[in-house]
Amino acid sequence: MKKSLLFLATAAIMVGCSSNEVLNEIAEKPIGFTKVYIENGTKAITPGAYTTVNFETVGNTFGVFGYKQTDTQADAQIFNNQAVIYQENLSTDAGYNATTDWAYSPIKYWDKEANAYNFYAYAPHDGDFTGTAELASQSETAFSISGFQQSHTQSTMIDLMTDLTSKKTVTGNAIGQNDVAFVFTHILSNINVEMAVSPTLKADNTANPVTIVSISLGEIKMDGSYAYATSAYAWTLAASSTTATFAGTQSGTSPNQYVFASDALNASNAASNAFTAVPALTDLLFVPQTVDNGYEFTIQYKIGTEVFDKTIPLSEFHNSSNQTLASWNSGYKYIYRIVIGPTPILFDLSGVSDWSDGGIYTYTVE
Repeated sequence: MKKSLLFLATAAIMVGCSSNEVLNEIAEKPIGFTKVYIENGTKAITPGAYTTVNFETVGNTFGVFGYKQTDTQADAQIFNNQAVIYQENLSTDAGYNATTDWAYSPIKYWDKEANAYNFYAYAPHDGDFTGTAELASQSETAFSISGFQQSHTQSTMIDLMTDLTSKKTVTGNAIGQNDVAFVFTHILSNINVEMAVSPTLKADNTANPVTIVSISLGEIKMDGSYAYATSAYAWTLAASSTTATFAGTQSGTSPNQYVFASDALNASNAASNAFTAVPALTDLLFVPQTVDNGYEFTIQYKIGTEVFDKTIPLSEFHNSSNQTLASWNSGYKYIYRIVIGPTPILFDLSGVSDWSDGGIYTYTVE
């Protein structure tokens, strides 16, 4: 009986202790990435798959380098070229904002006791292209991409971008409050080709329709290495850089293939100053480089049934200020426009020459 009473008393004490227990749960919030933007302005804004509209597409990636500073850790690296992938079927219980979001593994968590976080990003992750990205130390000037090799096919070209400064620091109350949103800037050059026919040929379209048989651009250097340098972008071409030629897509059946069929430029652009983009010669993404003398367009076209061949060096193109383009710079979009408008062979009357003086010959009949 005494043992039973003792047991009941002990149990009562234990229950009393349990009901007064104080819990201090530390709610750790994962470091997340969301809402990826691309810088606007005069620079290229629509190359490749990585655009403001469709950047958040399943399978797209970017890479992150990240550091935190605490009272005891000056530069503790928490992300070392971490691949972040836009994925679907995610669990919101894991800290994601939606079932489709930017995800990475293993998850890292905000340290509320940290003094600051620094993040550096580029896209896509170097697992998706030939080349290696590196951040040698905690500084945007230490970022580089070595051994980059661009695709020689327009549809699979890589659109390289970086965000090394605009969202690199998170401090104070902002730590742990929001996902890190990057603003990416293009670091390649975006080249586009457009064509039109002259007003004279438009007027003569019925008798002499224009057919663009072929057009190509080459030989473009394709490889290089990149280094960020004090708010500037610096590219170095590979010593043994490969070159490539890019051709407008042809339609039709061999041997009667063409880039633009007869009437195509006239019918789609009735205005005399309208231009049509050349298929497969739009959004060409190249390593920034000097436009050498060997860079040229090669065109074959027909006026009626007569065939014309033309080679045009890029140095012969001029802008509205009559300036030529010496180099393609990082982050800029360039448009080359070609107007088919040869001088027509015309006939006119400037006069009729007088008869030549052959002399006067006389005979007298006697």
